Amino acid sequence: MSTWEDFEHEASEVERFTKEQAPDCVQLLQDAVGLFADAFSNADNSDTADVTLAKMSLLSYNFNTLKCAVDLVLRGFYSQSMNLLRLVYENWIAFHYLTIMPDEAHVLLRGPNIGERLPDPNVMRNALGEDFNPLKEKIREWYKILCCFAHPHAVGVLSLISTTLASEETSIHYGSIYKDELFRASVYVISIWTVIMLDVVGQWIPETNEWFQKRSMLVEKVLRFIDEYNKSRVSLSGTNVG
Repeated sequence: MSTWEDFEHEASEVERFTKEQAPDCVQLLQDAVGLFADAFSNADNSDTADVTLAKMSLLSYNFNTLKCAVDLVLRGFYSQSMNLLRLVYENWIAFHYLTIMPDEAHVLLRGPNIGERLPDPNVMRNALGEDFNPLKEKIREWYKILCCFAHPHAVGVLSLISTTLASEETSIHYGSIYKDELFRASVYVISIWTVIMLDVVGQWIPETNEWFQKRSMLVEKVLRFIDEYNKSRVSLSGTNVG
């Protein structure tokens, strides 16, 4: 096989192993992103105002990005998956920014102009005011963490350095490999951001649509996973201290 085929085979094996080792987590990701896709089919598309088109396009962008993030995390590319979630955050902020600044929607709808763009995400977030989102402080910290994956930073490279392959020898891993803790941490973040986006896209779905019941069930599953994940982290921390 060629080198490319070798790496593709390796990534496919990691995906197969991931589905065997953590089927509930895999199903959670697939259900969450699948429900996001269903939202577009159930949305009311009668409003064709520029700001609505721009905001729906941001949601579509985020759907594609979350789908790519899931594809990557299933194949063992954890840092790269987290890097994509920074885009999800920035588009989410832009979505809400356009709600209060609809006249700026044209920036996203005109032909590409490298010199023209919406303000920096931090500027847009500040424009939304102190009352924006009850989790604003947590989300601000999440963004800082996501930015670490987008820049040269220890959080992105340490997982690639190993001292276990050979005694007293440090090696750099390249390609795909399954790591349970990194996988579950990625599921944690991806599922949270998918739920956040489901809350946003739900604005275009009629309140009587059964999609909302499915969303409630999914949110319950995500919350259970988050609770179990946090408890496992506390338990692990306690074991290390002991």
